[in-house]
Amino acid sequence: MASLSPDLDIALTQLTERLLAQEQTYAETYVMAKGQLYRTELHLCPVSPSELPTDF
Repeated sequence: MASLSPDLDIALTQLTERLLAQEQTYAETYVMAKGQLYRTELHLCPVSPSELPTDF
């Protein structure tokens, strides 16, 4: 599993912390990129350390 970028990792971590602070595990919104609208969804699913990929 490769990281997309350190900045994206930080942004996703911050979003996760905010959602969990509000006791939420799901977020949905719409974004525009390169002139196209996209629906984005984030599902937070806890995993145990044994479930992590070996390259994490």
